[in-house]
Amino acid sequence: MKHLSLPTRRKAVPMLLLFLSGLLFYSCDDLVEQLFHQPSTQPQPQQESAAVVYDWYKLIAKTQLRVAPQPVVLFNNRNFGFIGVGLYEAVRPGVKGAVSLASQLYQMPPMPVPERNQEYVWGASANAALASMYKQFLGGLTEADKVRIDSLENAYNLRFKLRASDATIARSQAYGRAVATAIYNWSTTDNFNLGSQGYVLPVFPGSWVPTPPAFPAPQGPFLKDSRPFLVSSLTTLISPLPIAYSEDPTSPFYKEAKAVYDIGKSLTPEQKAIADWWADAGGAGVGVPAPYHILSIITGVLEKKQAKLGEAAQVYAKAGIAMKDGPINTFRGKYQYNLLRPVTYIQRHIDPTWQAYLPTPPYPEYPSGLVGIVGPVLQVLIREYGDIAVTDNAYSWRGLAPRQYASITAMREQAATSRVYGGIHYPTTQTISIEFGKELGNKIADLTLLPK
Repeated sequence: MKHLSLPTRRKAVPMLLLFLSGLLFYSCDDLVEQLFHQPSTQPQPQQESAAVVYDWYKLIAKTQLRVAPQPVVLFNNRNFGFIGVGLYEAVRPGVKGAVSLASQLYQMPPMPVPERNQEYVWGASANAALASMYKQFLGGLTEADKVRIDSLENAYNLRFKLRASDATIARSQAYGRAVATAIYNWSTTDNFNLGSQGYVLPVFPGSWVPTPPAFPAPQGPFLKDSRPFLVSSLTTLISPLPIAYSEDPTSPFYKEAKAVYDIGKSLTPEQKAIADWWADAGGAGVGVPAPYHILSIITGVLEKKQAKLGEAAQVYAKAGIAMKDGPINTFRGKYQYNLLRPVTYIQRHIDPTWQAYLPTPPYPEYPSGLVGIVGPVLQVLIREYGDIAVTDNAYSWRGLAPRQYASITAMREQAATSRVYGGIHYPTTQTISIEFGKELGNKIADLTLLPK
């Protein structure tokens, strides 16, 4: 057996320490399998494993589960929108014929250019970009969280160094970090504002008012002015209210509210479970921080399809575009129509003691916020893979059984219905919001990024 020379052993020591640090978050068997069973050649993103990307999305989900208070839903969606775009740009130069999102998205600056005639490991670029973006975009990270991020980055660097030179890995890392910095700098100018200072609530029959029990101030009236990813999202507006507001007990609007009231008065255990499943609420260690739920579904689909690095990066990018533009379009509609919530109508005109099963969010009812975010993402998945059966494991960490859906459409419909069970949306709002989300999802799916 050939023994290592003393200098070689010294060099191996820090490499071993980095390897051990990676075990902070991964099992020994899994990591050894990843590290020591790799091909010697350098695959391009269309052939390279996307395991590094999946592990990053799983890591940050576990990390944010512990954050208290939990991340602000809309702001966290916006952040993961930029992260998805940055991931794609970090690997895109490795795909011959791939198109930069800088030519597709509104006011996106040109991205860094890799060195010509130099070798890159695009998984290492993605690894560095995601590590950098997570630290830049995500708030509430403790020092222990940052150590976990460093550990995962180092563990994958060890893997990549088994099949590429130190210079190649360093070059790949530098490119990924340059993209991450460019994306973050671009994000600081998007005018993303969830506050309501200076906003004056309109008053008219059926207008929204703050809701019990806390009666919080409105959230997001100026979100419509945030810079979107798609130029079309600058002006997109949902169709007008399909049912005219009325307090007449024989009117269609009254019947909509009465339907919510009747459902809420006799919720079954399964209906409550569905409402809770999609509420993703309850604080650290109870709910899941948005958009972890939808990201876990995306990751599950991609892993089942065995998507390679380039394909996975494209899907996360398109999902990210939906996560940012979906709320912008939705909140433009919310504050255009300013429709009151079911709890307000029901307490005024049906039963003053009635309470919604779920807490009512602090903004107008129409269109649906949940469907406005997850609907376009799910439409992207349908366009990419068809209306396939899906398993939702979002709450496996709590020991809850996964939910099985015969199709993505069925999942989307249950997510929409969950808000009616929760008492926070009218049934017709959810039906129309699904179609509204599909329109945005189709526009995003139509972006041609990777060669066929």
